[in-house]
Amino acid sequence: MHSSTFHAARAGRLLAPALVVLAMAACADQPAGLGTAPETALPERALQAFDCTATRQAMTCAPLGPGTGGARGVILGGQNVYVRLASSNAAYDSATETFSVDVTVQNLMNEAIGTYDGVTADTDGVMVFFMAEPSATGGVGEVTVDNPNGTAFFTGANQAYHTYNEILETNEVSAPRTWQFHMPPTATGFRFSVALWTSMEPRLVINEVMVNPLDNAGIGQSDNTSEWVELYNAGSLPVDLQDLVIADSAASGRRPYHLISSSVVVQPGGYVVLGNNPNTALNGGVTLDYSYGGAMTLANSLDAVKIARVVGTDTLTIDRTQFSSAALSAQNGISRELKNPALDNSNMDGSNWGDASVTSVYGGGGRGTPRAQNSVYTP
Repeated sequence: MHSSTFHAARAGRLLAPALVVLAMAACADQPAGLGTAPETALPERALQAFDCTATRQAMTCAPLGPGTGGARGVILGGQNVYVRLASSNAAYDSATETFSVDVTVQNLMNEAIGTYDGVTADTDGVMVFFMAEPSATGGVGEVTVDNPNGTAFFTGANQAYHTYNEILETNEVSAPRTWQFHMPPTATGFRFSVALWTSMEPRLVINEVMVNPLDNAGIGQSDNTSEWVELYNAGSLPVDLQDLVIADSAASGRRPYHLISSSVVVQPGGYVVLGNNPNTALNGGVTLDYSYGGAMTLANSLDAVKIARVVGTDTLTIDRTQFSSAALSAQNGISRELKNPALDNSNMDGSNWGDASVTSVYGGGGRGTPRAQNSVYTP
């Protein structure tokens, strides 16, 4: 279930779900957006690395140039603005030889960060780690990170990190954390590189469901083999469905989860269709992005569809919808469509859903809009 603010539980494997790398903001608080990822020793599905410089009065950062390697994964650091680290109150205390700066994290994406599903906090929080330790660029002397929350292995052993223990919704700004560096009076400037490690909430929405397809036993097409479910990605980043689980829940209870076993990427603003039989000659003419076989069999009354993620021993719901009225949600050969992906979709019988229009015909005569904007879409 989700609402217009998407606070309900949902999670999945983003093409880069664990690591978001961004720049420390300069005085103008430079954002990170889309760009090209350097092929460095970043963890799997890394996004972007940044080179930062500081004097005793200020600190600025910029992404490493594309010449350092090829693209890999989803990149933050270009045209689209997703996240920002802002710095303020930079100061140097000559008595303690300490350079300090207050740093906040702002999430500008549709996805929440610091969470697996928008509700369940990542116990590691949002972690900003030092890929390269500070080194003097002006004067001489050793500059070190003074007050990290700890050290861990990210791209190498014993890397210092700062933690923001918060779930950050869209546009939300974290509480500030003061970063301190030991900076001897013989040094006038230094540089380092940082990255931000966090879990992200994917924004998958169950957007259309064909519960009761047309039957044509003469060609082997049956109700079960022609059922399908469409997912929409309302997020800012692509999502890979691989290793997510799906199931339906009829009157007899929830059936066993089915593990999505291959890569199925849903682009931002894109659609994918999951169904029983990938053969378009036998499934009513719908092109599937993934076949779950007989793992789901939708009843024509009282059933539910769920997509979830397994995290440790927990199963966290990404999205779920249910229906009980055959007259509304299981009309013969007519899909049920969500009017807008931002609406609460938990009740397919409700007013947020509608019937596919009479002009929305696909394949052998079914009404629906698989892999496309719904015919009942209302901005």
